[in-house]
Amino acid sequence: MRSSRKSLITLLLLPMHTLSRIASPSHSFFLSFRRPAVSSFAVAWTRSTSRHPTKSRTRRPFAFRASSTVASEEIQKVPKKFKPYPFQYHDVLTVTVESLTNLGFGIARVPIKENDNTILQPEAAATTSTTDEDSTEQKKWVVFIPNVIPGETCRIRIYRNHATYSDADLIQVLTPSEDRIEPKCGLANVCGGCQYQHVKIERQRAIKTQQVQELFERIGGLKRDEFPKVLETLGTEHVFGYRSKITPHYEAPIKKKDKDSGNSLKSYEIGPIGFKEKASRRLVDVPYCHIATPAINTALEQIRNEKRMEAIEERLKKPSKGATLLLRDAEGVVETNHTEYVDTIVNGLTFRFQAGNFFQNNPYMLPKMVDLVVSAATAPSPKGEPMTHLIDCYCGSGLFALGSSSFFDVCVGIEVNAKAVEEAKGNAALNGIENCDFVSASAEAIFQSQDPVRVGLVGNAGGEGGCDDNNRKTLLVKDFPRDNTVVVVDPPRKGCSPEFLEQLDQYRPARVVYMSCDPATQARDASFLVGHGYKIMSVQPFDLFPQTRHIECLAVFDRVIN
Repeated sequence: MRSSRKSLITLLLLPMHTLSRIASPSHSFFLSFRRPAVSSFAVAWTRSTSRHPTKSRTRRPFAFRASSTVASEEIQKVPKKFKPYPFQYHDVLTVTVESLTNLGFGIARVPIKENDNTILQPEAAATTSTTDEDSTEQKKWVVFIPNVIPGETCRIRIYRNHATYSDADLIQVLTPSEDRIEPKCGLANVCGGCQYQHVKIERQRAIKTQQVQELFERIGGLKRDEFPKVLETLGTEHVFGYRSKITPHYEAPIKKKDKDSGNSLKSYEIGPIGFKEKASRRLVDVPYCHIATPAINTALEQIRNEKRMEAIEERLKKPSKGATLLLRDAEGVVETNHTEYVDTIVNGLTFRFQAGNFFQNNPYMLPKMVDLVVSAATAPSPKGEPMTHLIDCYCGSGLFALGSSSFFDVCVGIEVNAKAVEEAKGNAALNGIENCDFVSASAEAIFQSQDPVRVGLVGNAGGEGGCDDNNRKTLLVKDFPRDNTVVVVDPPRKGCSPEFLEQLDQYRPARVVYMSCDPATQARDASFLVGHGYKIMSVQPFDLFPQTRHIECLAVFDRVIN
């Protein structure tokens, strides 16, 4: 064990520019930027004859006991809030990654003796019997690790223990997956914006498909025969340069210090402008974002320089807490003002909204998503009848309602944000759509006391001046024919509230088309719908944000019990 330690330089405290000059292709190393004891930079590396950045010389796998770690030989400042069970601070372990969480972290399970605070050697873990008289009960402790792929064997370093699991940094990948690739971005291993740049895109999408399947089974509590096999995650060829909105952050400028005396000077400097570090609140400076559109990156360089100067000037006037920047790419024009209006074209329709408001941020994937929502919504009802009415809950600027309007007699959007409703109504007028109306109200009360909606008839636009009042119908949503009505749901990340689901069950539309940005809460809500007489017809994940853990998912439910 001691000789193994001597062959490993586990913590080299050097600035990154120095490190980059020292590192050569004959060294295999993996950066670890989390909570070093002395410096803001840390790297653990081993010498290797391999030229692959993650491969190292074949070694016999080994695990450390909790009282015997490389970290114990270093000068380490243990955080005050660190809990020393079952691992000591900076314990180094060798583990095999079993799977990934839906947050993108690898899961490894380490055998430990419950009452002995001991990490078992792999051989001992395989042979120890819990029935032995001199043996304490063993269990497997979960450890979360970033930047790994299931099946890989890795060396990791513990930095935090929780009540039921621990967090670790990745030191080195001993047996890389065949799906491991070199990240396109040099900051991918530390920046919290991307979790999967080290994984081939095909494997990324397979992982997302599997995660949705597992979420519906585990969180939804659904059996395999209660929902169809999850379809393969749908994506586009644009796996970089696709994101049309980013929101980098920066902190308040600080006074410069004299290098010799350490005294504060009268001038100020601003720190990083970028995104949060993985599992940390610290900012990573991001001068170029590889998943953002080229137009955004062109504007990013300029706005970084402008904001540095503005922030320093503002700090001279009064204390500042930093801020969040906005860069929204709309048809190649980048807007940085939250309140300015921008136009985006989706499937021939123009959507106008304030740059700071919510709108899906992948213009390449969005048309496919709308097409599938429309296809699911317009399919014949469970009774074989045509669908005539559509209710779009949490409708925002009217994307799905307006995108489906030509296939329905009446479409209504419900949105609690009054400004978004104004935008949706404006978008209907902008596109000459008369059979859509939008109501500012809580989605939890759409079938109760609700203001009437006034809509025209499909194909009756009323000429150049639009549909006049004589050709409009005044309707109440609760009076829509339930056997011919589809409810489109696109809730926030927290999913649908119990109140919304209860009223939906009381109304019982023929179909529910559920788009979600969090398959975990979608799976929870799916359990409710299945338990109240609905059948899952399809589950389709979307790779809306390649290189990241995020999954968009469309689930379609048909009513099978009246």
